[in-house]
Amino acid sequence: MMDSEIRQKKKIKRKKFCQDIYKDRYIYLLLLPSIILIAVFSYAPLPGIRIAFQNYNIYKPEASEWVWFDNFIEIFKYGDCLKAVTNTFYISIVLLFITFPAPIIFALLINEITHTGLKKTVQTISYLPHFLSWISVIGIVTSLYAKSGIVNDFIAMFGGERMLLLAEPGFLVTNVVILNLWKGIGWGSIIFLAAITGVDQALFEAATLDGANRFKQVIYVTIPTIMPTVIIMLIWRLGSLFSDNFELMYGLQNAFVQFEVISTWIYKNGIEGGNYKLSTAFGLLQGVINFIFLFAANQIAKKLTDSSVF
Repeated sequence: MMDSEIRQKKKIKRKKFCQDIYKDRYIYLLLLPSIILIAVFSYAPLPGIRIAFQNYNIYKPEASEWVWFDNFIEIFKYGDCLKAVTNTFYISIVLLFITFPAPIIFALLINEITHTGLKKTVQTISYLPHFLSWISVIGIVTSLYAKSGIVNDFIAMFGGERMLLLAEPGFLVTNVVILNLWKGIGWGSIIFLAAITGVDQALFEAATLDGANRFKQVIYVTIPTIMPTVIIMLIWRLGSLFSDNFELMYGLQNAFVQFEVISTWIYKNGIEGGNYKLSTAFGLLQGVINFIFLFAANQIAKKLTDSSVF
């Protein structure tokens, strides 16, 4: 009797689950392309991880000898590999402290614009760079920073000397920050604007009655209210500290500037150099460390606040 009741309950749950799926079928249909994309490009290649543990033979994969963790140990024998790790962390930390708070501040500023037309115009203009590919951005930057470009025109106008800015190693990090801000600040502000829109207006009314001006309302009402959203986004950001933007970093490299990061090292050694085993091992190590950062950030956020990803 007990078993039949359990089976009956499971049957009811399955039926309810199917009904819920059917009810929201159009929403799931919208998700389908993303699911297919993730399945094809993220899960289908997973069996290839075995290359990281093998002395991989591209001509006879089935004859590849298992060496287990030897490839991971060998990674740290490469000086340029360790340099790529250091550069990746450096870029990630700089971008975290500059480009993470920027969309939040931008969203707060946009929210203060009372003129509807101006507000929509600013939002639209700030969103547009996001839809440009990084390769297109590199092309634009190359034209702007050329000796005959607009930037050098301004430098010459004020008595400066024209220079090849993209050939200056010290300018690369600054350039990366500027481009990430320009391309991402508008799009990144969307989720924070949505969170601000969801703030109970009664809180602002109460703050106004207490004599709080607009600035104090932002400090004591808006920011604390959207803090759970900020924490969730920060957790995701911390989970990518061991990652970098391959298209941007590779596109900015030239004969004068060779700033290697993990993705460019993997590309040059794996695709161009044919060292598939080390590149796969490095890529797997990168993913594992990113997950550790994500898990640690989530646990810390869970203990310190009520917000967490899982």
